[in-house]
Amino acid sequence: MRGSIIANMLQEHDNPFTLYPYDTNYIIYTQTSDLNKEAIASYDWAENARKDEVKFQLSLAFPLWRGILGPNSVLGASYTQKSWWQLSNSDESSPFRETNYEPQLFLGFATDYNFAGWTLRDVEMGYNHDSNGRSDPTSRSWNRLYTRLMAENGNWLVEVKMTHRY
Repeated sequence: MRGSIIANMLQEHDNPFTLYPYDTNYIIYTQTSDLNKEAIASYDWAENARKDEVKFQLSLAFPLWRGILGPNSVLGASYTQKSWWQLSNSDESSPFRETNYEPQLFLGFATDYNFAGWTLRDVEMGYNHDSNGRSDPTSRSWNRLYTRLMAENGNWLVEVKMTHRY
């Protein structure tokens, strides 16, 4: 199914260690007029931080158990990493200003349920942890339970994700 993460993960491959794209993967050049130097004050290079960066995200998923609750179900895991890289800051050895890590575990179902012209393709429920991997005082982390629904209608693809942070 076009655009269906779960349907892609349910496909059998010769290599059981196949990785699948999960969230958006990208690399972009960014520039800000208001860099929060307070947030990075503990870094020895904070005063020399630049306002231009390369931001990128890598997100991959892999099935742990296909067919866990029937032929259209999968227990999966994913890992997403988002980084802000001070690439042009060669005077400070081009440090990473921020990196966020987001592992998750989920149960997904591929469906073809039709309602009002829309076809529900993915139903996914899971646990998500998002952290910058640091200790205090700059530590940040969140734990979430979520449900994600993906439906299509012709050329339209709509995804809704509901989260509960605890």
